[in-house]
Amino acid sequence: MKLPALLLSVTLAVSLGGAASSLSLKPLQVYSVPGADVERALELPGGQWLVSADNAVVVLGADLKVVRTMAALQGVVEHLALSPDGQRVAAMTGSQWAVWDLASGRVLGRGEGYGGIAFDAQGRVLLLDDGLLVRGDATGTGAFLPLDVDGEWYDFRLSPDGARAVVTDGVVVQLVNVEDGKVLSEGELSDDYSDLAVDFAPDGSVVVRTDVETAILRAGEDALFLDEEEALDPEGTVLFLGEGEFVYGGWGDAQRYSLKTGEALGRSFDWDAEGRVVSSADGKASLALGRGVALFDTRRWKESGRVNLPSANAWLGAFLPDGTAYAGVDGFRNLKTGAALNVGPVNDLYDFDAQRGVIWTLNGTTVRVTEGGRVRQIAALDEDAEYEDLVATPDGSVAVASGYYGFAVLNAKTGKVVRRVTEDNLNAMKIEDVHAAAPTPDGKGVLLIPHEGDLRRYDVATGKLTVAFKAPAGAELQGLQLSPGGTLAVTYLDSRDAVQVALVKPGATTAFKTVPLGGRVRSVRFSPDGKLLAVLTSELKTPLYVLDTATGAVLTRTGAFSTTSSLLAWSPNGQQLMVGAGTAGQPGSVTVFSVLR
Repeated sequence: MKLPALLLSVTLAVSLGGAASSLSLKPLQVYSVPGADVERALELPGGQWLVSADNAVVVLGADLKVVRTMAALQGVVEHLALSPDGQRVAAMTGSQWAVWDLASGRVLGRGEGYGGIAFDAQGRVLLLDDGLLVRGDATGTGAFLPLDVDGEWYDFRLSPDGARAVVTDGVVVQLVNVEDGKVLSEGELSDDYSDLAVDFAPDGSVVVRTDVETAILRAGEDALFLDEEEALDPEGTVLFLGEGEFVYGGWGDAQRYSLKTGEALGRSFDWDAEGRVVSSADGKASLALGRGVALFDTRRWKESGRVNLPSANAWLGAFLPDGTAYAGVDGFRNLKTGAALNVGPVNDLYDFDAQRGVIWTLNGTTVRVTEGGRVRQIAALDEDAEYEDLVATPDGSVAVASGYYGFAVLNAKTGKVVRRVTEDNLNAMKIEDVHAAAPTPDGKGVLLIPHEGDLRRYDVATGKLTVAFKAPAGAELQGLQLSPGGTLAVTYLDSRDAVQVALVKPGATTAFKTVPLGGRVRSVRFSPDGKLLAVLTSELKTPLYVLDTATGAVLTRTGAFSTTSSLLAWSPNGQQLMVGAGTAGQPGSVTVFSVLR
């Protein structure tokens, strides 16, 4: 679905040796594609649901149709909360939070933070701030003051009524009263964890799950830990549908457990849900999450009627030779018509590359190439190299599939593997492992980023290694791209961990220009004529750079985007530039800029 164009125009003139050179990004177009990940959901009155959809918060009707969308954040929503009076909603990503008025969708407050956001029993905003649990006003716009909850915490969850909190420092987990900080129950976690799920039962007990263990907290009692073999994955679902017991389900199976003893009750049974399941307070309505949402029947333990929601980012995308733009989350869709482009299976896609209308895909050990509507399979690769990356030449005729322990050179015209380099071959060349690889424009060489040291060029015909770029002292090379004319762009962290992109002329081994960047590089793409270099970073503000490759001058920077994916593509004529994200604060999945030079 095409959305109305957003008004944005960026023009920056840069003086280049007395001559004026300018680049103009005209009003952009934003498109929506389906495929949002839904990881959080809360019940609303009248059978409605409040759900996260990538970076957005969405109100769904009982029929699962979108009623309202609130999108002010960048990054995936990790925490979602509803005020006790049901009038305000709060959400937090890994670095930002916002509070909205639920009825109007208007932003009431916003800020930076991590580790969770919630409303207490009086509707005031709770956050973690440098290890302290702090409380602000109803919108988060006022001062935040520490609560009387002893400890230095980095994660917390609040009960639906806002009265109790589960806090953890990674070693100790406690159930506490929010108002007076009184510890009601606690236990010591046995190992570091990377994920946490907390479920508050109607009887006052709490089920705490990490990726290594499961505990039940109850006021006045020490934490009860389930047997190690009974540890319940945080990505699964806990539902309280019976007195004194709960159901855990995930990955096709479910089991009932006693809240008092933690022991399994009865036999396991089938569980048919794509993702986690959230139930209403009375247990009469349940919602299955995942890629979109579905209704869930707790009598048959089965989902139905799955509905896709618009995504905040697209990971796959390309322009065809006629300039038609395709992008999507789990496939290539025509951005104007929604029609799918056949590139072969994409359900197990490791990587892809698209150059001059030629689309390469890597599925495990299988490489396919799509050109002119025809999909052809390249000979299967071996598993030893652990292939994860795929980079094609600017004309799309040759590609290199690489992994930690090797790489392979592939030819689109013959459909054959031209050269395969194994771990033994790397050892013989004294290369410990490969962190990135790309073919030279003529396909006769492969540029390699090793574990450490200089960028190397591997000659496909002879196997000879030479230095292609001398890494600055203390630099950690991270990525590379080559223009049609052979200009090399190398991204790296310097000795001070600052991000840099070096431009290297053909035949040279040192940069003629190094440009500092403000964040981690997601993607680097030369325009078809090689005169411009687009760099997409992880910066929250103006993450997209466009450089003049002749001088290294930054012609323009723009953004911000809702979520920064790694999708960056030029149209064949260089007059359009695609970014796989919408604009912050607006719905949309893909942004297409019109580029004038």
